[in-house]
Amino acid sequence: MEIIIKDDNQRTLIKDDSDEAEVNISDGQIIQYTGIYYKTINDISEIAKIETQFIGVIETKRYRYDLGITGIYVKPLYIWDILNYQWRKIVNYKCPMSKYFYYPHLLSLPKTNSFNIPLYFLHTCQNTSLDNFINVTKDFTL
Repeated sequence: MEIIIKDDNQRTLIKDDSDEAEVNISDGQIIQYTGIYYKTINDISEIAKIETQFIGVIETKRYRYDLGITGIYVKPLYIWDILNYQWRKIVNYKCPMSKYFYYPHLLSLPKTNSFNIPLYFLHTCQNTSLDNFINVTKDFTL
């Protein structure tokens, strides 16, 4: 798996073993991906990590001067509610205020490290459209 820049300045994820071998991961693209929902268990800062599907918009790339593009930051817009088997719209997203954060998700190539809690789920990315979610009416609080 690798991230390349195509001639039209489009950032593209090339997957090794997928039916959808190329995914447009340029800024502003809408993708479906596997991510982590960080659920606070109690008020003592215990966090459960729940793996589920998200729909999000790509905000920017993660770049390291020694490796090049190593991942993407994705702002989650919708989450798959695994308890009720339905999509829900995320209503309380807040931009990070520090350099250590859970959201936006940082989807990284395998074997690349970051202090920003990387998720190694780039292989799950696929392009989608927000038109598929216009009928989602239930809200979700991160």
